[in-house]
Amino acid sequence: MIFFLSHAHAARLSGRADPWVRKFFEDLEAAVHRRAGDGGFYDARLLPGTDQKEQLATAIGSAQVFVPLYSPQYFGNSWAAAELASFRSRLKFLGPAEAARHVVPVVWVPLPPWGSRREIDDAFTAVVKNAEYRANGLRALAMLGVYRESYEELVGAFAERITAVARDYPLEPSPAEPLTPEPTGTDRPVLIVSLISRGDPLRWQFRDHELPVGEYVTQVAARLGVPAAVVPPRELLDRTRNRPCVMLIEAGADPDVVRAAVGGLPRWVIAQVVASASAETSDLTGILRTAGLPAVTPVHTVAEFERNAPLLVTEARKQYLRYGPVVTAPGSPRPSLRRPVDDKRG
Repeated sequence: MIFFLSHAHAARLSGRADPWVRKFFEDLEAAVHRRAGDGGFYDARLLPGTDQKEQLATAIGSAQVFVPLYSPQYFGNSWAAAELASFRSRLKFLGPAEAARHVVPVVWVPLPPWGSRREIDDAFTAVVKNAEYRANGLRALAMLGVYRESYEELVGAFAERITAVARDYPLEPSPAEPLTPEPTGTDRPVLIVSLISRGDPLRWQFRDHELPVGEYVTQVAARLGVPAAVVPPRELLDRTRNRPCVMLIEAGADPDVVRAAVGGLPRWVIAQVVASASAETSDLTGILRTAGLPAVTPVHTVAEFERNAPLLVTEARKQYLRYGPVVTAPGSPRPSLRRPVDDKRG
């Protein structure tokens, strides 16, 4: 593998990868393959139900060139920063100039006029000079047909640069440091994930998954830039007062246990019933409806669960932002739409 493409997730509310990132990756991989007979990797190729951090670290350890897609979101995304740090761990024995060759940045979305970063300036000088690219970034050039010629020219230039680095300065595969995303201000609030099952909730997993379902959802959340933690149901009342929450409920769980766990939970908690193809779920969905929680259609297959996991994360945050408590600075009055009152007139 020649290159690893790193990007921030721009389409978070849909739970789907940015289709223009996919297009650029496929175009760049095809151009690199024509020149060098090998391709690249990015996170859409992760295998579901497995340890995504381990998969990414393995891919990063095999890549000769790291290709970050710079955008305003990229510089505030803890996971993107962790990918770059993991790749750079393989370059620590190289001189600064030689190490820098193995990172070929792309300006995907330019920073706003009031923003300035040296990385962006360096990225614009890394390939052929192109006024349309500098003004709009490569995402706009990929999207708009009027820029097709410029886009194709740039894809070729990036492919040429990547293959030249791999040819002239080969980097042997080597272990990359594990990914350790650190929460940033843009990653908050932290998501709470809770589980109710017939057995040990922390060990509840699908037969074809390497990961328990709770850990799988936390990894999906992390890929969307949302730090998450699994907590037992007994802690939910306290923890969900100021956090969004996803609750996963196994269809075979005791209804009385479920009723006790969801009683009194705030309306922004998202509860998902996970069932086998033939399992009856009406009793549990009735309990959730009585508790006043949002209606979520039960899932009956592994594929449905994997498809729903990103949507659960984004919907939990959306519901919390809509109905959660208003946070103000200490001593600040709560915002109000009432007309101001003249103290003298009452």
